[in-house]
Amino acid sequence: MTPPADQNERTSLAWVRTALGLAACALLAGRLAIVRDSPWAVIAALAAGALAFGALGWSHDRYRRTVRALREERPVDFALPALLMTGATVLLGVLGLVLIVVG
Repeated sequence: MTPPADQNERTSLAWVRTALGLAACALLAGRLAIVRDSPWAVIAALAAGALAFGALGWSHDRYRRTVRALREERPVDFALPALLMTGATVLLGVLGLVLIVVG
């Protein structure tokens, strides 16, 4: 059986990979929006990138707090990183669809 601290470390690394992937997608969407001269799309891509990097920062904080809580044997619940990551994903998805439809 894997110790809880190792599970949290793997979860934290998964959050980092996901946030960096979303940030890369936001940069690519921003580049595509610049090429198509869509200032609103550039703003949406920047917002998605900010949400992704915000989720990255909160996930590091969540990892530290979770490890501390496991040592003290108390429950931990942090939903903000998930909300930020969901917001970035939805924003990038809508931006992609709009850029495809508008052409």
